[in-house]
Amino acid sequence: MARQDGMSAEVLMPPLETAGSRIRDTAPTAIPWFIYLAAIGVTGIPVGVLWDISWHSTIGRDTFWTPAHLCIHAGGLIPGLTCIALILRLTFWGTDREKAGAVRIWGFHGPLGAWVVVWGNLAMLTSAPFDDWWHDAYGLDVEIISPPHSVLALGMFGVALGVLLLVLACQNNIEESKQARASLLFNDVAGVLITMLAIMMTEETFPNQQHSGLFYGIIASTFPVYLALISRASKGNWGATRSAAIYMGIMAGALWILPLFRGQPMLAPIYSPVTHMVPPAFPLLLILPAALFDLLIQRFGKGRIPWWRVLLLAIPLGALFVGTMLPAQWHFSKFLISDSAQNRFFAGRAFYPYFSRPGPYQKEFWLRNRSAAQPKDIALAAGLGIAASAVGLGIGGWMTRVRR
Repeated sequence: MARQDGMSAEVLMPPLETAGSRIRDTAPTAIPWFIYLAAIGVTGIPVGVLWDISWHSTIGRDTFWTPAHLCIHAGGLIPGLTCIALILRLTFWGTDREKAGAVRIWGFHGPLGAWVVVWGNLAMLTSAPFDDWWHDAYGLDVEIISPPHSVLALGMFGVALGVLLLVLACQNNIEESKQARASLLFNDVAGVLITMLAIMMTEETFPNQQHSGLFYGIIASTFPVYLALISRASKGNWGATRSAAIYMGIMAGALWILPLFRGQPMLAPIYSPVTHMVPPAFPLLLILPAALFDLLIQRFGKGRIPWWRVLLLAIPLGALFVGTMLPAQWHFSKFLISDSAQNRFFAGRAFYPYFSRPGPYQKEFWLRNRSAAQPKDIALAAGLGIAASAVGLGIGGWMTRVRR
């Protein structure tokens, strides 16, 4: 079935076919193999990052060629090489109609998502020697977001965002009977992006910090953007819920699997003699507000809606996010820092690295010389949540129109 502007959906999301292949005027009937390859490959990024953090927390500084580093860069290179092949195929062997449905940069033609993936790959490759030099000069990172890690984080985000755009264009162009499967793939990659965001905010979201106003301000200004855009852009139902479940699955998988492997510190000072790989903290309960986002957006936010309805819808979304996460994380964090959570499933205080001195602070909330979250802090968080939800709804509306 041809599109109204006379250009077939398949032209806008060109398949990787042999040169001279005839482009049909109907929507694609299957998800191209390179979409699957890029989506599977990008999952290696958050898995590798969690592994790398555990490596530093358990063993210390090692060479660049650790398995964790290789996993991270494989997660960038697999989508990157796939997109480079797609761009070269379109540029040198694509038809005029295929090129007309692609984005042209410096004489080369490719889907928008492919260009974003290639840019992210360049940033990741640039960060690798920079990070190696940084560690040789300054030793073990004191913070997760060091200068070279910031460059790496931008590159990883670029790769994941590019893959998301590739999957999104496929979801928006494919025939209706296949949209459900493409939507699931879109939710999977979106869950990878949520995981990467959560990892970047690790230092501000430990269970011991979940009674502070700063914690609720940080999560309210970030996660609603993702949940709102995923829910609105997804062709299927419960998109945000599925993506939040992917995030929780990746984090919980690392929490349960990493301690199965032995490890010991190799770099002084050693204040806590760990004997197994250190896991991350238990994931945030994002699936709770995600389900509420899906319920509201399915009812009021799908399709084309005027800007004033977007702003009106953002108000209950932001309020619900804070209203859900505040009681959930407030009480759940009490449990996580208690002795009751010291088991294999919750791994309450197991996230402390070998270079942290054991002490009573591990069973306390860190409030930075301030009281726990006050009504003004919660009101501020709700305001940030409303603004973040509006941004997410706006981006999600744009995503529904992405075709290349």
